[in-house]
Amino acid sequence: MEHPSEHSIELFVLRAPQEDSERDQIVAHLKECSGCRSLADDAEAFYGELHVEMLNRPAGSAHPSRSLVAAPRRIPEIFDMPFREGSLSRVIPHGPLRRFVRAHPFVVGGGGLALLGACVALILTLEFKPARDLNPVTVIENGSQSTLDAYNRAGERLWSHPVPHLDRYIRQEESEGRKLLQVADLNGDGRNEIITSLPVSPGATEDDAVLHILSEQNTVIRTIKPGEPVTCRGRMYPDDYRICGFGIGDFSGTGKNEILILSNHLHSPSILSRYDGLGRRLGTYRHFGSLYMMGVNPVAVGDRKEFVLYGGSDSEEGKYTAVILGLDPSRITGDGESSFSGGFGLPRSPAELQYARIPPTEVARAYGLQVRILSTKALPLQDGPGFRVVVTTWPDTLPIYFEYIFRTDFSTVEVKSTNETKQLFDRLAPRHLVAGSFFDDYMKVVAAEVRYWDGSRWQARPAALP
Repeated sequence: MEHPSEHSIELFVLRAPQEDSERDQIVAHLKECSGCRSLADDAEAFYGELHVEMLNRPAGSAHPSRSLVAAPRRIPEIFDMPFREGSLSRVIPHGPLRRFVRAHPFVVGGGGLALLGACVALILTLEFKPARDLNPVTVIENGSQSTLDAYNRAGERLWSHPVPHLDRYIRQEESEGRKLLQVADLNGDGRNEIITSLPVSPGATEDDAVLHILSEQNTVIRTIKPGEPVTCRGRMYPDDYRICGFGIGDFSGTGKNEILILSNHLHSPSILSRYDGLGRRLGTYRHFGSLYMMGVNPVAVGDRKEFVLYGGSDSEEGKYTAVILGLDPSRITGDGESSFSGGFGLPRSPAELQYARIPPTEVARAYGLQVRILSTKALPLQDGPGFRVVVTTWPDTLPIYFEYIFRTDFSTVEVKSTNETKQLFDRLAPRHLVAGSFFDDYMKVVAAEVRYWDGSRWQARPAALP
């Protein structure tokens, strides 16, 4: 929308009657326009100061000349005599009203005085309106100002928190498809907290791998550092982790929010840690390899909530396998490890429900390349929820691309690819390294190559872990 007039902004701040559509437009505009937002802040500060001063003005006996009875005998000839600021200064001595008159010369005329009277009447009614809602429901990452801007349900900005180089983190979120900030009520008191892996504490950096929890009043009330030194397969891995995703939700059906934090130690290992709303650790799932979290919410599998993780397994020294996992967060109790990518000396975690691997296709093997999972995304299918897995090669020297569509039981619906990959396929066909029609027969071959871990061996069909 166009910039609203200063008069409209003043009426908005005073909560004067306006069309709902106009107020919604102003709220949306103030979120985007720093200039108009500054005018609104100045107006709100002015009227708040004026309201306080009028409430605190000294009481005294009224002079008869100021009484309502005497007023008709002392009607000022406002159209014949110049406006005198002194008459207004007697209302509020040396108060903000005098500054308002100086800044708004339109009050000189009779209509202007009527408008001023209406504004004062509106100000006097503010004490009967509900207190300002201080509970943040949205926090916007303002890259241009490098601030986190918190807004309440009415769209009013509550506070701003500086984050150096915020624009860089926003680009990171967009490229990796993960959120670095969420808003939720962690302790059940009806007030939202802001949970973020951004470096919001003084002196914090992105290398600290710390999850910060801010109160609704913009103070850091808790920090969680999920990484810890671990030993796996005879090697010591120090406390050098990176937070690769986190989720907030009622994972156990208790009505209370919990926190899941996924952290990686460079390539291996990965630790998925579960905490209650107060930051107390409930358990961990440990995996030898690098994992990432699909989104911030679990997918529904019947009555169960399941998080999908993806990445790679380093189950054998120097051997990388692209994998996808399904984990029930409510079962992360105590410390446990993966049934396939373990080696921490811990019992198998009951949270691990499904484990699948995506092997290199014939096209990738022909060129001596490994495959890696580039990204995943939840999506609805005709028969229920599902998710998409995008697979490329490593090194990415050739345009080999496959897109797998899975159901929540990890069975494949279909596989898609691109014309660039087909061109590589066509080069291999004369050498009898591949066969069939690329977009039909060969896609079915690729889908059938997915394998499923049943706890002891790989299967050609989806298998639930015991």
